[in-house]
Amino acid sequence: MRHPMLWLFPSDLLPDRHLHITTPQKVYHTAKTTSGIEKCGGIHALRHAYATHQLERGLPIHELQRLLGHSDVRSTQRYLHWLPGVTPQNGGPADLIASFGGAL
Repeated sequence: MRHPMLWLFPSDLLPDRHLHITTPQKVYHTAKTTSGIEKCGGIHALRHAYATHQLERGLPIHELQRLLGHSDVRSTQRYLHWLPGVTPQNGGPADLIASFGGAL
C-alpha cells in the first residue's frame, strides 16, 4: 500500500503531482453509468448527502463546518435546507441550529 507524502490523491502517472481536478468527476460519472443510475446530479451531490446525513445524526454545525473545511459557518448553513421535514411550519433553520446547541 502506498502512503502519499505530499498529496492525499496523487496522480498515478505523476506521483509528485495531484490528481487532475476532473478525474474524480469522470470516475463518478463512469460508475453511475456502469451501475445504471439515471438520476441527475453530479459528484458534489455526494458532499451534500454527507453533510445532510451528519446533520440528521445530530452533528453540531460547527463540527460539520470544520469537517467540510468551511472558514465561515454561513457556508455550512447552506446544507440546512436539505434536511427533510424542516419547514417554516415545524421549525426552520434557526430552530434547527438552536437544537444542535452550536454557537454561531
